[in-house]
Amino acid sequence: MPHGRTPASSQPTRPPGVVGSSTSYAAPPPPPPTYATRTEEALLRAPTRINQSHLHPDKINGALWIGVDPEVHEFIRATWQGNFRGPWQSWLKVPVEKRTSWWHSFIQQYYWEDQFHEESYFKWKLQTRVTICRRISQKRQKNKQPSYISATDWETILANWSTAEAKAKSQSAAESRFAALPRLKMHVHGAGPHTFANIAYNMVVEEGMEGPVSYPDLVRKTHCRKDGTFLDERAEALVLEVEQAVKEMLQDGSPLGDSQTDSTAATRTSKRLLLNKEYIKVIISPAHSWTDTGTIYGLGNLQCKNKRPSESVPAALKREINMEMRPQASAAQASQSQHHSPSHSAAPPQGQAQPKGHGQDPTPPHDQPQDPGDAQPQHLITTNNSALDRLCNELGL
Repeated sequence: MPHGRTPASSQPTRPPGVVGSSTSYAAPPPPPPTYATRTEEALLRAPTRINQSHLHPDKINGALWIGVDPEVHEFIRATWQGNFRGPWQSWLKVPVEKRTSWWHSFIQQYYWEDQFHEESYFKWKLQTRVTICRRISQKRQKNKQPSYISATDWETILANWSTAEAKAKSQSAAESRFAALPRLKMHVHGAGPHTFANIAYNMVVEEGMEGPVSYPDLVRKTHCRKDGTFLDERAEALVLEVEQAVKEMLQDGSPLGDSQTDSTAATRTSKRLLLNKEYIKVIISPAHSWTDTGTIYGLGNLQCKNKRPSESVPAALKREINMEMRPQASAAQASQSQHHSPSHSAAPPQGQAQPKGHGQDPTPPHDQPQDPGDAQPQHLITTNNSALDRLCNELGL
């Protein structure tokens, strides 16, 4: 985690040997901030930092983001490769002071709002950790010494990889990569070197979409051939199950199934949220073995876009859906309230007189007055609320 001050204990301390004394003693003061912490605070508060390239998870106003824009990835890679100099084959082997210097270089290159600080550090650390492991592992597979590692350090890394413990760990990781569910093949995708978050963003830009892509659409994009057939059996089964479930929801009285509003942006957004919600529901269902690692199958690094460091991936995705669903539910409820408002029901049905006491003469009756039993109800209900209510209840709104 980023460097921070150690919180003071909330429990008062007593001198040794004093038991049951009524005198209260203050907690010891927190230790002074370290040099690295003071340095980081100074870098973050530098006035000129506002002029640096902007980072934002939603890429507003042309901002960049970690895991989406290649130039950010290239800077992260160039930073650690330009200041490596050690026999470290993974992030965990790198000394803390070296990691801190890389992080401080990142702070001096990009600017982000305070609210995204923890998330920026989390994404930066994840990207750095993955690239270190991947780059050095690729060099080892090609039996080629990296230019940023000295010959002596490279020999040390190779020796560490030759131990029985390292070999057993490598074998276990290889088995996990090639593992597959019973009667299914190994997971494959067609994203190539591009991250899923980058592909999702490009889909929005290239197709002129008004909002993010749905999870099933992203899985189709990354797991299908050019002719639309799936590369991966699990991805195909998952997408088809989710899409069929949402199709049935829309046909079963959902307000999204109204043909008069199917073309509106609000309906497209609501349908996307339904698809995303059902996707997560299927993934984490005990009836399926889609994941056992706490990650969401088929979404790549997109699932970590707005994830907080202390959050699980499913919890983060559900939180994002809930936040985006609130305006949709509020708009739907406001629309229903307009249908039920007195302005729509104050006028009496044709052939009936207005109630007395409103300062108006009664309307003359028609030649053939209506039977009271044939009169229309005062409140005209035109919207089915049950599906929306069920959806809001499931989302906890």
